[in-house]
Amino acid sequence: MAKKTKSTSEFSAKVMKGLQLVSQRLIQSKIEKNQSLVIMRDGKVVTIKASELSL
Repeated sequence: MAKKTKSTSEFSAKVMKGLQLVSQRLIQSKIEKNQSLVIMRDGKVVTIKASELSL
């Protein structure tokens, strides 16, 4: 069963790494196009310039 847990853990790590890569690419794309992002901050929906985010 330990092998199954290790496999699941490795898969989860790969998924998280993929999500981080996608978010970095999205932000970079928005910066290049001088666009804004809509995010949730402190439970409220806000629009911010992508250039305000740090990669």
